[in-house]
Amino acid sequence: MATAVAALAPAAATASASTIAYQCGEGVCAVDPDAGGQPRQLTADGRFAGLTRDGATASWVDPSGALVQAPVAGGATRPVPYSGQVVNQPSMSPDGQRYLWWYPGPDGFGGLNAVWVNRLTVGQAEVEGVSFCGFCVTSHGWLGSTAIAAFPRDTSDGEPSKVCRLASNAEEPGVSGSCVQTLVTDARGGIGFPSGNAAGTEIVAVLTPDEDTGVRGRIVRFSLATGAAIADVTGGTGDTTPTFSTEGDRVAFERDGQIVVKDLASGAERTIAPGVYPFWGGARTPALRVPETVSARALKRGRAAFRVDCAAACRVRASLRVGRATARRLRLGGRRTIATASGSRERAGTAKLKLKGKRGKVQARVTVTLADGSATTLKKRISLR
Repeated sequence: MATAVAALAPAAATASASTIAYQCGEGVCAVDPDAGGQPRQLTADGRFAGLTRDGATASWVDPSGALVQAPVAGGATRPVPYSGQVVNQPSMSPDGQRYLWWYPGPDGFGGLNAVWVNRLTVGQAEVEGVSFCGFCVTSHGWLGSTAIAAFPRDTSDGEPSKVCRLASNAEEPGVSGSCVQTLVTDARGGIGFPSGNAAGTEIVAVLTPDEDTGVRGRIVRFSLATGAAIADVTGGTGDTTPTFSTEGDRVAFERDGQIVVKDLASGAERTIAPGVYPFWGGARTPALRVPETVSARALKRGRAAFRVDCAAACRVRASLRVGRATARRLRLGGRRTIATASGSRERAGTAKLKLKGKRGKVQARVTVTLADGSATTLKKRISLR
């Protein structure tokens, strides 16, 4: 038996491919968790501020302190028009139109022992205050375009930790306190870093058992219909900053300086890359499909079809390449490529390639390479018989 290799490669990345973007050291990185491969650095120096739901646009605070957005697929940054200071935990909404961050502010007693949360709407010159917590710690997130935050429990009166909807005074006149609407509660400990799924039915957050504030602990899913916990996603003590995949079937989070992905159905975990503060956008990258078996007769008739599912417009190239031993047996000289094909699509769909060749029985291995800005290779064995 000899070996052949068939390689398929979309020539350009699609903006809506599944993408996890995160803080990687001093910079910002992105990776497709479905296709694999090495992370790409979006900027070498920036404080990560989020990723849009479609996975197309990332945001960060550049070294000058300016808030910028940039295409994940590559391209120039564009400034977000705001001249003020972007302080702690900048967080862009999934539609890219709003930002949240917190800062230590006046506590009402002459000190700076309160956590204040500001909201910036892109296109507006001024920020709006949407949350205040005196002598306590909160952490914020998004439920669609709605700002949310986790508030600590009060053990003195038995009040549980909660996640609330936030709003400005102008939006909710006469409402007392920063918790405009309680969304979920948990009496087991502190809740932190809440984040909603795309469907608007669940929130995922950190639960730190037996503490007032959630910073690190286990990851928990909460139902917005009941306000109660659905299930613990993880059971550790060092997990934080969770985010749902667009489909809501997986959760990415940070554990000990590594980005980890948890499949909710199977329970399988995968470490993606070193980093913190992940955001997830884009649709699941479809699995590439190749034939299990291809007969020599089918290959001669040009019916060895290879399929690549593209989430948007794409160009695809493929080749069938034999190993050195096979090339010698087939008397190919220095030539090892025995079949090639290419194709393209102007919109999402399946690109189908038919490789034409005239060579006989070999044991083949299919290598599929995705060009999404990172080097990605998938391998699968087929039989040419």
